Amino acid sequence: MESRQPRTLKDPTALVDRHRRLDEPHVAPLNNLVRIIRQRLGPTAIVPYFDPADGGVEARILWLLEAPGPKATTERGGSGLISCDNNDGAAENTWRTRTEAGVSRVEVVHWNVIPYYLGTDTKIRAWRSGDVADAGPMLAELVALLPQLRSVILGGKAAREGWGNHRPPSTQAREFPCPHPSVTNVNTRPDVWPLVVSAWRAAAEWAATPSQ
Repeated sequence: MESRQPRTLKDPTALVDRHRRLDEPHVAPLNNLVRIIRQRLGPTAIVPYFDPADGGVEARILWLLEAPGPKATTERGGSGLISCDNNDGAAENTWRTRTEAGVSRVEVVHWNVIPYYLGTDTKIRAWRSGDVADAGPMLAELVALLPQLRSVILGGKAAREGWGNHRPPSTQAREFPCPHPSVTNVNTRPDVWPLVVSAWRAAAEWAATPSQ
């Protein structure tokens, strides 16, 4: 279901409702994958859930960024979800560019090429190529759960590197690279916003075409 404005998960009531829906049929397989990854990585791993307000396993577009920020993790005071409704600037920019492009969120699933939080209790750290190499094989596990996938939007260098090196050979999804929609990028590079909106539009147009 579409939210009327960004950052809606700063509302505790909305957040409780979203977590209550984590095992709805369309998203349960994805969140089971999250639990598997958590178990595999051990008790210190912080891996946010997929947002049940998105398309889940029925999604035709994968929006792929780099790694969860603090506002995506309950352990760092955030939502515990990878969501365009999170209370941070990159999530807000994701929400606004998608809505400007006219793309319904039920067509989309949001994720990160590195699905777990990088950093300490007090500070996130920048991703490294080794992080992408370690996490890249998990992309195949995700894509295997997305039978309708047609388009992958690669937001930023980490997503491009991860998908380029670990793209599942079985997928026919087309790639749509764009800059990362971080606050810094959007505020300092005038070209970023239209490039991200354009990627959304192109990905949606391709996703709507009949598969071969």
